[in-house]
Amino acid sequence: MSAHDVVLGVLVGAAVAGELLCCIGLVVMRDVYDRLHYAMAASAVPPFLVAAAVLVEEDWTQPGINALLIAVALFFVCPVLAHATARVARTRRR
Repeated sequence: MSAHDVVLGVLVGAAVAGELLCCIGLVVMRDVYDRLHYAMAASAVPPFLVAAAVLVEEDWTQPGINALLIAVALFFVCPVLAHATARVARTRRR
């Protein structure tokens, strides 16, 4: 096993572990706001770890740049979605 394979394994493993923890948090939490916290955490770090793994494997080619752009888009779009969801939840609570 080369260092390249180890780096890929660590990056993908950390991304999967992060997503798994966020999914467990979604199932365990009872309040919609707590669930939103875990849903947004799933869009913060793990996509960048996957994008880093793609960049390690593919280098700065089209797949690597696309993975990085998708991670950045998730990072900026998901908080807006969380804010809208929280507003709807607050409106329905009243």
